[in-house]
Amino acid sequence: MKAVILNWKKGENDPFSVMNATLRHYLRACGKEVEIVEIAEGNWVAKLAEFFADGIEFVLTWQGLGSSVTLNDEARTRNLWDKLRIPLICIHGDHPSYKPTNNQLESRYCFHLYADAGFARYSNRHFRRGRSAGVVDIPLVFHEPRLEWPAEDCFVIIKNIEHPDEIEKRWQQQLSRREFDAYMIAAETLKSRIGRESYVEHHDVLDELIAQNNLEWLAPGVAPGGDMSGYHRYHRRLDYYVRNHRSVVAVTALRDFPVRIFGRGWDGIAQSAPACHTFEAGRDMADSQPLYYTRFGLVDISPAKCLHDRTHRAMANGVGFLSSANLDDNFADIERYESLFFSFRPHELEEKCARVVRDPEGHVERARQFAREYQDKYNFRDFVTKLDFLAKLASPL
Repeated sequence: MKAVILNWKKGENDPFSVMNATLRHYLRACGKEVEIVEIAEGNWVAKLAEFFADGIEFVLTWQGLGSSVTLNDEARTRNLWDKLRIPLICIHGDHPSYKPTNNQLESRYCFHLYADAGFARYSNRHFRRGRSAGVVDIPLVFHEPRLEWPAEDCFVIIKNIEHPDEIEKRWQQQLSRREFDAYMIAAETLKSRIGRESYVEHHDVLDELIAQNNLEWLAPGVAPGGDMSGYHRYHRRLDYYVRNHRSVVAVTALRDFPVRIFGRGWDGIAQSAPACHTFEAGRDMADSQPLYYTRFGLVDISPAKCLHDRTHRAMANGVGFLSSANLDDNFADIERYESLFFSFRPHELEEKCARVVRDPEGHVERARQFAREYQDKYNFRDFVTKLDFLAKLASPL
């Protein structure tokens, strides 16, 4: 019996190849025979079929990639996973509004697991499936040899962006006046709340705005099969806007600190940036491990409430980090690690960066303490046990 991981090498900066190689390492350490199938290649279904003789315990994929594939079977169209009767476990790190078709498969053989509880709630609310989506706590999915520690005194941000001003210009060109006004009301509301509150569940805010402003034309279809495209698009575009807004706010807050910024989209910011900020091209994940090894460490703008993979990588490498994730629901005593986490309220990030600069060694040790606690709480053996449990639930009768 084999476990199979679906990989997609065409993602920007190719993150899945690195994460799946590590995932394979840990699954093998838990006694699994593991194969990786590249779905960017046209013959991947045939490649998957090569493992039928030995049997397949389960197939694991990120973001639901490959879940919507169908086959023509006896003059009708069937989902691949129903046809093959193979358990498919989809682990989603993105919000469902980004790729709705990758989140909606209804099959006894498919399980949708989300890294963020808010994402799972949205999925369960808006995709009609007999089995509810669940939440999964992802262990540290990086396994790399530690590098030599350099002496460079700076923070690092690894992030591709599009400036919010450019997003607004595109909205103005593409949307009707009614749509543009609705989007801008949401954008301004979210920016205001993000600047005041420790955490904002912004998809809940968007639903509140639809109800408060009588935006029935944005509301999701009520009847089964109702058109959800406008609703998902509204959530997707505002989520994307918020991610970029928070990135710009963070870099602006760090004007007095040395920062190396890697990624696309920073050209406008770079024109007026202080001399202590440098802007460089992004790198594929396979080539970017050395970027994490600076004396002050990573500043990570998480796209969700949970830890982003960049923070996971910093933790696995034993380096310092500051993250905008909010882990109040995960750790009862998260206040012990308040120095590692920030919100976007005025001066908060600056104050935490100043604390790092005053005591970088203490900051790294605090980050390592948290990483050890996280790894104890969300260890890989428990993760694999959950995968095994789900696979057995889907076993053919």
